[in-house]
Amino acid sequence: MTRTRTNDASPETFQALIALDSRMKKSLGPVLYDLVKLRASQLNGCAYCVDMHATDLERRGTPSRKLHGVAAWQESPFFDATERVALAFTERLTGGIDAIDDALWEEAGRLLGDERRADLIVAVGTINTWNMTGITTHLQPEGELVPA
Repeated sequence: MTRTRTNDASPETFQALIALDSRMKKSLGPVLYDLVKLRASQLNGCAYCVDMHATDLERRGTPSRKLHGVAAWQESPFFDATERVALAFTERLTGGIDAIDDALWEEAGRLLGDERRADLIVAVGTINTWNMTGITTHLQPEGELVPA
């Protein structure tokens, strides 16, 4: 069944979400924000968003080993302290509300500062909204798989 896409059904709301997304990219930086979006999309099972954010990271020069490591970032040596705190926030906020313990809160503040930590919370909420939209409207990755 074909479902109406959000940008078609409510263009004003879609544009507001695009503006929020742009603000989060500016605050966190495009690579860190795409890592957050990729991990949340993996957790939520949004194939469209996983494909988009992995492709965006690849275009920005992120090594393929790091891309593959996002699913197991806790055990991977490819992530710095800032990326790790952002991925931890992503997992805990995607898994439920108020799951950020005091130690993680403090570490995020130390690494990101107050404004970027606040923006990280909004960033995780933003990608979760995008995932809900993509999954609910049955968005699928476009194009064909290109052999390596």
